[in-house]
Amino acid sequence: MSEIHHCRQCGTCCRKGGPALHVEDGALLSEGVIQLQDLVTFRAGELVRDSSTNSVVPLPAEIVKIAAPAGSRPDDWTCRFLMEDNRCFIHEKSPAECKALFCDDPKALLGMHGKERLDRKAILELLRAPQWLMDAVEAHEARCSYGSLIDLASQLEEKEEARKALVEVVEYDRAFRDLMVEKGNVAREMLDFLFGRPLMYTVIMFGIDARTNADGSITLVQTTKATLKR
Repeated sequence: MSEIHHCRQCGTCCRKGGPALHVEDGALLSEGVIQLQDLVTFRAGELVRDSSTNSVVPLPAEIVKIAAPAGSRPDDWTCRFLMEDNRCFIHEKSPAECKALFCDDPKALLGMHGKERLDRKAILELLRAPQWLMDAVEAHEARCSYGSLIDLASQLEEKEEARKALVEVVEYDRAFRDLMVEKGNVAREMLDFLFGRPLMYTVIMFGIDARTNADGSITLVQTTKATLKR
């Protein structure tokens, strides 16, 4: 007789982060169960912690996940659909990774790793979004890719030009987002899906703190010496 898994409803798994979306979750997007403002994109090259090796490595490909609640602390990864009583707001129509997850036996979830994931392009096509939105995603990626950021960050201590170039990229990212809201009428809540997390916050993974000055300009402050690899 197969073992029956019983969830303890402790909420621990949900507080460790929302699920990544897969092709089979497309219906949840089409039906509006999950909306674009519920999502966050972790872009290719973004540094993340690999729990299997306990090291920080760049993502080989982008991942679109359920975001944390609006206004959460940067270190709070709690899935936004987790309610106060540890129940899921969309439990009856939860994503595939949630259905596969059982904390005491993660084999099913681990078996989904990297397989048939939805990316931004696939999601925008699924929702028949206007082409200019995907064009904007590609334009932002061309200027703000994590590959180029890693190269610049690794040269900060030796080259002042690298520091200036990195500031320009961070400022471009901030201005691009504001332009999409002001001129493109894009809801600000959708920006983390379209363009990933703001560089003002994510450059900290390179050991850099981006601080906004009184005049609106940006200053980079080295907080730690990071070892960066492409």
